[in-house]
Amino acid sequence: MKRLLIYIITLCFLNSCLSSNEKKVLDISIVDFSSKINTNAGIILDVRTIDEINNGHIENASFIDFYDENFKEKATWINKDLPVYVYCHAGGRSKKAAEILIDLGQKEVYNIVGGYSDWIEKGYKVVNQGKELSFASKTYSNDEIENVINQNKRVLLVFKTPWCLPCKKLKPVLDTLLIQYPDLNFIDINMDVNKSLASHFSVLSVPTMFYYHDKSLEFTHTGFIQFKDLTTQLK
Repeated sequence: MKRLLIYIITLCFLNSCLSSNEKKVLDISIVDFSSKINTNAGIILDVRTIDEINNGHIENASFIDFYDENFKEKATWINKDLPVYVYCHAGGRSKKAAEILIDLGQKEVYNIVGGYSDWIEKGYKVVNQGKELSFASKTYSNDEIENVINQNKRVLLVFKTPWCLPCKKLKPVLDTLLIQYPDLNFIDINMDVNKSLASHFSVLSVPTMFYYHDKSLEFTHTGFIQFKDLTTQLK
């Protein structure tokens, strides 16, 4: 009887430990989110539709439509080392999206309670697009990219998506780079419509870049990079 009691107590203790270590979605209020995002690095993920986003969104947000049939696939490209703050119009879609992110292995996920409607109601800053987002982009074959690499001295491939904030922040860096390096052959690849190509290059997250010099891969990088750090890698 004593052994049975010890066994039951031990089992309960182990179950308690497992439960405490289990990752789960954390609810966060608009006020707490506003304070937290100003002090901690993280990804703000807007899971509303394109039409909703074009009418305004939270500054520095990345976008993946929750109703997109490829939502889960796109969500796997999010950096898993950063906290993610998910919002929609009122909190319903964002809660479900946040749970999917947890299932995909995201380490720290917050559901913003009240969503965009509460953000507006409390008077926080919003961004209006001015012009509608366009998610279209050129598609490339593996052979096309290989030909560019083989026929040019310096080639920079950058895999991005329209909804990725670090990708957007990278744009002025790349614009300046092309001015200073006019001989650099730069290919901007939208991963949303070039999944086969991304698989060919084993791209798992965005943005990811590959720099080739004389057909040889000299440098790879995932995530945002400062201009001076990027130029030191270009020979």
